[in-house]
Amino acid sequence: MTIRILLFSLLPLLSFAQSNSKVTIRDNKQTSEKGSLEPKRNTFYNLDEIKVRWKKAALENCPIVVCPTSSVPGPCTTILATPTGPSSASVSFVPPTNDGGSPITGYVVTATPTSSAPAKRKSSSVIIVTGTSSPILLTGLSFGINYIFSVLATNAIGGSPPITTTTTVTPCILNTATPASTNPTINVNTALTPFITIVTTGATNIGTSTGLPMGVTASWLSNLITISGIPTVTGLFTYTIPLTGGCGSVDATGTITVNASNTSGAASSTPTLCISTALTNITHTTIGATGISNAGVSGSNGLPAGVSAVFASNTITISGTPTATGTFNYSIPLTGGYGNVSATGIITVTGSNTATAASSTPTLCISTALTTSITHTTTGATAIGSPTGLPNGVSAIFANNTITISGTPTATGTFNYSIPLTGGCGNVNATGTITVTAVNIAGTASSNPTLVVNTAL
Repeated sequence: MTIRILLFSLLPLLSFAQSNSKVTIRDNKQTSEKGSLEPKRNTFYNLDEIKVRWKKAALENCPIVVCPTSSVPGPCTTILATPTGPSSASVSFVPPTNDGGSPITGYVVTATPTSSAPAKRKSSSVIIVTGTSSPILLTGLSFGINYIFSVLATNAIGGSPPITTTTTVTPCILNTATPASTNPTINVNTALTPFITIVTTGATNIGTSTGLPMGVTASWLSNLITISGIPTVTGLFTYTIPLTGGCGSVDATGTITVNASNTSGAASSTPTLCISTALTNITHTTIGATGISNAGVSGSNGLPAGVSAVFASNTITISGTPTATGTFNYSIPLTGGYGNVSATGIITVTGSNTATAASSTPTLCISTALTTSITHTTTGATAIGSPTGLPNGVSAIFANNTITISGTPTATGTFNYSIPLTGGCGNVNATGTITVTAVNIAGTASSNPTLVVNTAL
């Protein structure tokens, strides 16, 4: 490599020479003589020649001092040539581990034609290409001609010993493979329909494929690769199918995305709660889905008014405060993924307890049975607590949303009773009044007189 530089900038390199010796350089020639250094300023010289001549001059003038030395690089290793087309090939190699004490400046690759089979034609053209790193592409080769390839490394001192391929390489028309007919996204355990196909040229078969999902295989027949099967695992699969026979190293590639079937776990709870009472969140864990229908819409998908569902991180969360009563069998469709799946559950919302007025507010004599029972109709409640205020001998029972009061009072007075409802929602009491009177009584006469008519008693 020739680099044109200003001579004046190279003067520090003369430090190898003895102090009483001078080196004079004129017109690309170097001589050693006693006397003054008289370089021509602003004159350009050949750097490689200057280096060699200065090194020689330094060695001649420093017999006591150990001067640095450099050599050509060590050889490259592991050379591999691969055809890349009808007139080209790529040569890769491992650089030398020893640069000879001078940085490697490049590599020289030589392609030499041979007369070996299968090529019957002969070519006398040797192709030489330089490069700075592996691999190096050689073009201008002759189609059908066998070549051997060699590579050597270079530094400022010279070239390394060459390394040569042990077998010949013939430029050829490379195998080809079209893009995959589809890059499908399918459900796990679902057959690939239609099959994936890839058209090839040049190849005579295929090697072992990599990257296909379990349950899916590839076959080759009449220049056509066919990929079929039923994937049994989920994920994104990038596959590679090497072509064999023919020329070159070519792979058929594509992708298959296999999604999991949508699933939804059972509801975390099936609550019964009072109207206008905040719901403790209900959750469903999902697989496969990416969302739900009517997310965030109150009362949708069979939920009670005031309650809605949202989706995040494979979890459905149901929350809110119901404003309607009843038994709500909800069904929330999953979206995204594969399969028609819904998250289902039950929410029961009860209204506030109620009790109607007493069917009567009787007045009766003591020790006289309540001939017609007193009744209260209720809603919400599931039972009653202990009544207060009923006269002795009178009691209350609950059945089928009805309180029934009956009995024979054994005490007199006005009895304002209160019967608490239990179960359901709210603190509600059934109330009424029963009046119990004493039996009428007449005392003995103060006298039993006998008197004349028209005479005052």
